[in-house]
Amino acid sequence: MERKIKSEGVSKVSVSKFKDYFSEQGFGSSDFVISPVVRFKTMTGGPRTIEGITIGVICNGTAKAVINDRAFELRPNSIFLLREESTLSSFRCTKACMGYVVTYSSDFFDSMKLDTSDMLSTDVLFRMNPCFEAKEEEILSLRSIAETVCSVAGREALLYQDKIMASLLTSYFYAVASIINKGDADSIINKADESRGDELMRKFIAELSASCERERSVEYYAKQLGITPKYLSLICKKKVGKNASKVIDGAVVNKAKELLTQSGLSIQEVSERLNFVSQSFFGKYFKQRTGISPSRYKVQG
Repeated sequence: MERKIKSEGVSKVSVSKFKDYFSEQGFGSSDFVISPVVRFKTMTGGPRTIEGITIGVICNGTAKAVINDRAFELRPNSIFLLREESTLSSFRCTKACMGYVVTYSSDFFDSMKLDTSDMLSTDVLFRMNPCFEAKEEEILSLRSIAETVCSVAGREALLYQDKIMASLLTSYFYAVASIINKGDADSIINKADESRGDELMRKFIAELSASCERERSVEYYAKQLGITPKYLSLICKKKVGKNASKVIDGAVVNKAKELLTQSGLSIQEVSERLNFVSQSFFGKYFKQRTGISPSRYKVQG
């Protein structure tokens, strides 16, 4: 289904509906969509946001995309990335344009239980640079995983099918993350956008990944970078669309989720691990940012 976001007049497209915009074939459900090596369609008709996380790859031909009000020219071996907050205003392709797309629902993505540091760095890079160029061998590797996913999805009554799918789609995400996290400036499309702010943002994320269990103040991270808290927040707002405090909160919440579901620790022990003054304060912090209590999240996880 497609619905309007009243404040901005932007259409929001569900995961299962998204394949209708980009592909002529593929597998889709409420959890994910995958369409391997099919002809992309030209998309017009106004800006859209796509629920969940989307990773698209151009194999042949070229396309022009406007993502978050930034124009990109996509060539063979280009990867484009869309978060739930990303706005895709247009996607125009040549007749020879071929590729594939994988979209994860937010719930399915959360169920993958990615490592916090991996998730944090990849999330920020998604926001900073939604289009990358990969090497041909990297694209072939992604294509191989995608085709295996489709093979498994197309089989009926396959034992452990859901677990196999989750494992393959997690592998696919990590394969993409390894490409965009390698720090190769030549892989970034629109390299003119790279700046001192990008460098500081990357250093901030590296420090945050290492320190989010014990430090939650903007002042601490600004000091590590040798800049003011105000300047750090300005950089975050410009590069990823939210201030430094929100970025820090996101890292702490992701780490809390990881510890609650994977570590075997009690809620009190998680609270202490994350340097909260009390379990009660941790509970309020977590619920304010997720909408549910740590105990409920732990049971659901």
